[in-house]
Amino acid sequence: MKSISVTNKNLDYGIPVENIFWVANNIITKEKLRESQDEEVIADIVAWVATDDGLRSSSDILDQLYGFNINDLEEATLANHIELQIQKINEEILISNIQFVFDTLIDLINKTEAKNLNSLLFPGGQQSKISRYFQIIFYSLYQLLIIENLEIINTKELLRLMKGAGGKIITLAAGGGNWSQKEKQTQTDAFIGVIRKCFAEKKVKDNSRNHWITRFENLLMQSATEQTMYDFKVGLHSLSENSELNHETFSQIIKTLTAMANTQPGNLGYCILGVADSYQTAQRFNDLYNQTNLNYSNFFITGIQSEAIKYHSNLDKYFTKITQLIKQQPISDRDKDYISRNIKTIRYFEKDIIILQIESGNIPSIYDNKYYVRHGSNVQEVLPQNFGDLFIRFNS
Repeated sequence: MKSISVTNKNLDYGIPVENIFWVANNIITKEKLRESQDEEVIADIVAWVATDDGLRSSSDILDQLYGFNINDLEEATLANHIELQIQKINEEILISNIQFVFDTLIDLINKTEAKNLNSLLFPGGQQSKISRYFQIIFYSLYQLLIIENLEIINTKELLRLMKGAGGKIITLAAGGGNWSQKEKQTQTDAFIGVIRKCFAEKKVKDNSRNHWITRFENLLMQSATEQTMYDFKVGLHSLSENSELNHETFSQIIKTLTAMANTQPGNLGYCILGVADSYQTAQRFNDLYNQTNLNYSNFFITGIQSEAIKYHSNLDKYFTKITQLIKQQPISDRDKDYISRNIKTIRYFEKDIIILQIESGNIPSIYDNKYYVRHGSNVQEVLPQNFGDLFIRFNS
């Protein structure tokens, strides 16, 4: 667990608290983060976007949302209402929408010189408490990007309008405690009115390729505690000049995916192309392609576009080659179909990543007439005398 725990910068493991979104942008202090104020903000956001009329923010509203100290039917109704609204929207869609807005905001902040939301909103001097300002920004982007299905067409102008918006465009009453629904709505409407000209109707409907920042980071952190279900490859070509596509490496990837699928029914396994499995591998890749990787926690993100361009002319042809190779693999038609339908290209900042995914079926997955399982990072063949245990896992 120490690899995903929040630590200070003097420790060589875990996630430094200074790097966490809320602290890095001076939205929430380190002390308030440890008191779970980030969870309170997320609860406010979920409740707001899940309802048509929005909600005020207060400790008693949070108690009701979480079902604490409910003594009468009226209070219980709020929790049930929010749950019902989430079901109507669909939980996965709601999560995806919220992450999409987070990713958009993160991308905007990284395009500024300050790379800090507090400094962007208050360039004359950072404020100590801006979680409510953050929420107004978030609600405004959610309205335009999700509810109205628009896209940003003028990033430069949008950032110009956001600069100094705290205390000028967004003017919140002083103090803490109860935060009225009316102030939330009026301030959101005011900010939307100012920035709307920077948005227009979407030309491309699918944003999954361009906005995967939060989801991708979640996958990386999950791999720290579920190593069996994750594998990372820097690419499909050997790290030497003018190397051919390594078919053995690709076959090993597919074999590994079938081994992940044999862990137990209902599991999801991932192989992620464009993330080095070590610092040394990342450096070799960087030297070969004359580029610099990105770091997230203990992960080295190289992307695969350099390899794709050098050997396949572009990313689309590289992607097509992978789909063709899947069809040639000695696996079941069910697994071929699932892997092919769920392969995706995502963008993490300026890095393109390819994710291969498999889900356990109703029976164990087979590779070249053999069954494999994965223990940690090791793939092992299931011997005939152990077939019974393997099939019992799925029959039960």
